[in-house]
Amino acid sequence: MAQQALGHHPLAHTLKRSFLDPKTLDLARHLHGTFGAERIALLEARRDPLPWTDRSSVEFPEATAALRMKEWQVATPPESLLERRVELLGGATRQELVDGLNTGAKSYVADLWDLCAGDPWRIIRAHRNLERASRADLAYVPAEGGRIRMNPASTVRLMVVPRPLHVPAHAAEGAGDDIAASIIDLARVVGNCAINLMERQGGVHLYLRDVRGQQEAGWWGRLFHELEECADLPTGTIRATVMIDNVRAMLEADEILFALAQHSAGLSFDPQACVADIIAQFHDPQGAPLPGRETIGLDSPFLRALSLHLIGLCHRRGCHAIGPPSFTLPPKDPLRAGADHLSMLADKERQAVDGHDGTLVTHAGQVNAAVMEFNKGMPRAHQMNYLRHEVFHAADLLRTPEGPVAVDSLLAMTRTALCALTYHPTGQGRVEQGGRLHDRSSLRLALRMLWHWLHLDKSVSTTTGLEIRPEVIGYLLRKEAGKLFANEPEEIKELARTAADQLLALVTAGAVPDEPL
Repeated sequence: MAQQALGHHPLAHTLKRSFLDPKTLDLARHLHGTFGAERIALLEARRDPLPWTDRSSVEFPEATAALRMKEWQVATPPESLLERRVELLGGATRQELVDGLNTGAKSYVADLWDLCAGDPWRIIRAHRNLERASRADLAYVPAEGGRIRMNPASTVRLMVVPRPLHVPAHAAEGAGDDIAASIIDLARVVGNCAINLMERQGGVHLYLRDVRGQQEAGWWGRLFHELEECADLPTGTIRATVMIDNVRAMLEADEILFALAQHSAGLSFDPQACVADIIAQFHDPQGAPLPGRETIGLDSPFLRALSLHLIGLCHRRGCHAIGPPSFTLPPKDPLRAGADHLSMLADKERQAVDGHDGTLVTHAGQVNAAVMEFNKGMPRAHQMNYLRHEVFHAADLLRTPEGPVAVDSLLAMTRTALCALTYHPTGQGRVEQGGRLHDRSSLRLALRMLWHWLHLDKSVSTTTGLEIRPEVIGYLLRKEAGKLFANEPEEIKELARTAADQLLALVTAGAVPDEPL
């Protein structure tokens, strides 16, 4: 059943009063006054199209060629952050934090964007959970009863993904609509968690999403420096790993590291988000259709090139290259692992052998398997001394594969988007469907893949000859909405019908679709 809105929740008044204490509110307002106008200018600059319309003609930015040729390094990672082997990416509920911080992962990454629903009530609760987790004082009551507490002796680092640059804060969060969600998140994390995190793990460690190039990375770097000054923290206390998830970031990865400098902790990449942005930036109505997501694996030439490219430049600049996240769910029977699980193991083995310093997983049940693969390929704490010397052209990073579109691919995209849009109003930041965990990036890719197939001049046919037309998508949505949610309460069935209508409108519209905030 959909959760109550913040204003009608019994704890609403208490939560709104306690979300930002006066000191943290003053910090957020100071940061907004210092960086708010520049943030708006950066968002306006996003409207400028890329200077290329054809993927094959793309080049790395000429204006920063000298910077890429020079020898320089970011600040040396602190000793407490040297080994990152496997990091678990999840949400910020009590259960997710406790279970994540009690695993054998090196870090638990609490994602306030891709894996949180984003409504103000849950963001408020997420920050209260993070504050308690930073001092190892967090527990939850499972459905079967009892009480599970965070192990106070846990050595798993707590990392946080703040909401991206473009996300506005909600007035209910306590600072007004004009202050960015990213500023609210960082003011709260630094203002209330930094001292505990320094004592527990040596610093405040972040991941950043949707950083579109050097200029935006510089904004984050200056914001971190100002936060450290205001909180009287040593320079470099805040370290951020940037998730490469858009075309500009793919082309300016070196420049992003340079802009963050003392606050850089390396790079990772999100394959689903990269493909979704390539569709948005280079959609050619006369081009060939992309194959389904299942065909675009990490061994695809362009994702393989991006992976090796990031390893090479990260190690050249003295920082970590973290392998991309896996989204497959662990097998129910470990003795009968399916093809998806075996593919995940192969991906992790390849990442370690290639030179990554760690990897990301999105399910606690995959932590041990990923650790085993990295233990085989990476006997030391990291591989930053392993330098790769391949030379990749910009077009190599954007050369997406071509191939047939299977009916299963069409169904998978439809089901992913339908489930995500159905459960979004209930507060679920992620859904499980088809043996995979799906986050905000999965939804964005599903929407854009369906949109892409529908907006090619030449009608796309599946391997069985079924033409992908709006009426076909509409039929599948009605059928799947009835089948997938047949055993759910009436409230969920109604949400599914609404989601089907919303989904059809998004993928048949003229503009490239975005997932709802």
